Amino acid sequence: MKVRLLAPHIVPIDPGNDRWCARGTTLDLPPGYEATPMMEPLDDEAKAAVDYAKLKVWGRYEWPYGLYPPMGVPLDEPPIPRPLDDNQPVFHYTGRPEYL
Repeated sequence: MKVRLLAPHIVPIDPGNDRWCARGTTLDLPPGYEATPMMEPLDDEAKAAVDYAKLKVWGRYEWPYGLYPPMGVPLDEPPIPRPLDDNQPVFHYTGRPEYL
């Protein structure tokens, strides 16, 4: 799975040995490493993995089942990218309106 990083990542090389990769690095993801929404896919397998990661992070679903695991049709199709520290606005959200 080939991806380009849109943000710095720490990627495992060997068991117990990790590597810090800067933004813009192109790499083959090691087996078992999950894609993140902060990656740009460069092949079909990576596109499916990054799309699923975006759905996990930003996907919203109807009450009562909530956010994850995905059930039914998402409220936003495709999921709306939001700041990662505030990625799931709810009905009582009182912050900045541009994230609703």
